[in-house]
Amino acid sequence: MEGIELRKALEEAHPFVGARLSKVHQVGEVFLFRFYSPSGALALDPGGKAFHRTALRPPTPPSPPPFCVLLRSLTGQPLLTLDQAGLDRVIRLRFPEADVVLDLRPRQGDLFFLYRDDRVVSFRDGELRPVDFAVPDDPSAGLGPNLRQAATARWGRPPSAVELDSFAAELLARSPAGYLYGTRDGTTASFFPRPDLGDPRITFAAFWQVLDLQLERRLGAGVVRNQIAQLGRTLARRERALAALSAAETEARGWPEFQAQADLILTRIADIPRGASEAVVEGFDGAPTRIALNPALPPAAQANALYVKAKKLRRRLEGAPARRRKLEEGIERLRELRDLLSRQPDVAPYLEGEAEVLAPSSRKAAAATRPRPRETVVEGFMILVGRSGSENDRLVRLARSDDVWLHAREVPGAHVVIRTDGRPVPNGVLQRAAELAAWHSRARGERKVAVSYTEARYVRKPKGAPPGTVTLLREQVIVVPGNIGL
Repeated sequence: MEGIELRKALEEAHPFVGARLSKVHQVGEVFLFRFYSPSGALALDPGGKAFHRTALRPPTPPSPPPFCVLLRSLTGQPLLTLDQAGLDRVIRLRFPEADVVLDLRPRQGDLFFLYRDDRVVSFRDGELRPVDFAVPDDPSAGLGPNLRQAATARWGRPPSAVELDSFAAELLARSPAGYLYGTRDGTTASFFPRPDLGDPRITFAAFWQVLDLQLERRLGAGVVRNQIAQLGRTLARRERALAALSAAETEARGWPEFQAQADLILTRIADIPRGASEAVVEGFDGAPTRIALNPALPPAAQANALYVKAKKLRRRLEGAPARRRKLEEGIERLRELRDLLSRQPDVAPYLEGEAEVLAPSSRKAAAATRPRPRETVVEGFMILVGRSGSENDRLVRLARSDDVWLHAREVPGAHVVIRTDGRPVPNGVLQRAAELAAWHSRARGERKVAVSYTEARYVRKPKGAPPGTVTLLREQVIVVPGNIGL
């Protein structure tokens, strides 16, 4: 993030000044500061060089890393101020007993814990470069390469210093919104429209929402890579099994020859000397036939062994089509899942159940804190949004019979439950819940998304089905935009 972008993120985070710190979580290199009175959270992301409000609740490690433990020493303290060093890429969170400074200037961003006695602890064991939080704003200093590119596109040429100052002042006066653009290098978030980047893929009411989307995708990238790798390994095993099945079918087609040889041995048993390694007898066509024998077995036992082998091969051949169909269907679905995760990594949590059934892990994943469902309140109604296949199951299992259940139709996604407490659900609440179901699904970003909804009493979990899979006894459908998120 560049200086002016950080200023806009600070504006959106300002309501948390005065709130008390309730918890700090660390997920990879991302630190989530959770507050109460008012409730909410801030994401400090030195690795991704970002700072913003967040609504994410990703799974966290069972025990916090050392730097996170240090940050938790501030629990219960109020956030006194949120400061920026002019328009530089440095943010300070002031608490009564210490300051937390997010420095995005180095090649790798860093986070510092500043005691009141001037001791400094660094997340990366780095050194905090001199910084002045009282320096006045220099508008053009907040323009990095990305924003200068937007200015160049505005004028169609490199702007002058006066034009840069004017452009920066215009951006600083603008109320931030959220725009996500596709670029050759991936995606770019902006708090203002960028015609130079084309049409936005998704728009949001707030800047932090688009930053949250990027953070969610980045946090899930490691999980997605592991899932894709596991699917690839399982796909390779299934393809090898299919090739082996083809070879086994070729062998099994020879079962009549083994049966005919057994018949011949029993028919000509009187002509076969005991202990012989081979014998020449008259075949059923009258021609001499050479038979290979096991000297250790009597002819009758050898005939019986050939009958057993012929029967086994015949059964294998009869069962091969069903096994082939199952393998081919599994291979096709594995390829679909792999391609889907490559295109849309954000749906990974909702596919975890099916992926685990199709491509079980060789070992159990390390225990992690169970993620809580996303929660939001609309017009006094609590709306819960599942964050994974297993959490979707829990939402269905714990829903009351008159709660309202929603899910984007025919695509992977979150289960959404409206807690009704026996009250009729207003249309505005139903609309918002449906928008959340569309957003947290594979249909995210589409202009129109069909969302099924019904009372929870009509939702059934089939026995043995993968996590998140349900059937509906009855349903209604509402169509909502798929680009309205948090």
